[in-house]
Amino acid sequence: MVHLARFEQVVDLIREKRDMKLLVEVETGLRLVHYAPGRIEFQPTDAAPTDLAARLAQRLQAWTGARWGVSVVNSGGAETVAESRDNDRLTAAAEAMQSPLVQAVIAAFPGARISAIRTPEALAQAAAIAALPEVDEDWDPFEDD
Repeated sequence: MVHLARFEQVVDLIREKRDMKLLVEVETGLRLVHYAPGRIEFQPTDAAPTDLAARLAQRLQAWTGARWGVSVVNSGGAETVAESRDNDRLTAAAEAMQSPLVQAVIAAFPGARISAIRTPEALAQAAAIAALPEVDEDWDPFEDD
């Protein structure tokens, strides 16, 4: 049985199970009101499908082996995962624009814009993945040497 202590772990589980339709619906249509393991209360956005609560409960039960109570409430919801991610990007871009180096680049190249912000953590993770040795595609682990 999987124990999901935080709602972020629920989102990670949906991503791990590769249910992209449900992932997008949860990230854009669910304003979390209350979370406890086995219990989710949320306020749906206008774009949320009407059966989101039922489908989320069904999938979580199938994946975790435990019964989940997922209910809809009318108010009190926090921002969606997508809204939070967008706000984080906007905040990072605003902070980057305060850098004298970025301001100099923007002044030197009119029309330039920030297209991506890479944190040191993201760069380290990408470097670690790139440093993994490539596996020979002809290699067969069951083949005798």
